Amino acid sequence: MFSRILQRLKGALDRRKKKNFTELPSGIKTGLAKHLVPGEEILITLRNFRAIYKAPTLMDSNAFFNSWFILTSRRIIIAKNSSSFKKFREIPHNTIDQIYYETGASDSKLTIRSADTVDTIEFLRESKTYREGLDMKVNKAVEEFKKSEVYLEIPDMIPCPQCRTKIPKWSKFCLECGKSIQSLT
Repeated sequence: MFSRILQRLKGALDRRKKKNFTELPSGIKTGLAKHLVPGEEILITLRNFRAIYKAPTLMDSNAFFNSWFILTSRRIIIAKNSSSFKKFREIPHNTIDQIYYETGASDSKLTIRSADTVDTIEFLRESKTYREGLDMKVNKAVEEFKKSEVYLEIPDMIPCPQCRTKIPKWSKFCLECGKSIQSLT
């Protein structure tokens, strides 16, 4: 009987541990569902320690602690860990140039280069089980998106004069840095 209680307790702790690293809180999950476009799938959700955004201008750079790494079939979203969906950063797959993944003794880093920006997402050691093959999953999602009809059907694109991200030429603002584009069209 005692071993049965221990097994149940261990199972409950394992579920709680997994939930803490991979299962989005209900408020974030609900808000994210409204943010996704039709046909966009959530591939991975994983809590991270810190997300660092290094923008072309130092003033626009930022860091956020204890957030969620969300890989979808179209983009990577970094959401703040709060009671509702609050986006910190969004990286469309079509803007990603390179992905690096480093595993250290105490943490791991996923570095994403796109145009003139660099994003670094750091994960805690405790999430190691859930990070296995993360770099391959991200690379696969980016490659599949770039091969998809959705990507190929993007209208005429122009580079943003500030961050060089490719955006639809009818855009009024850059989706990446927020620069006004009205003068280009």
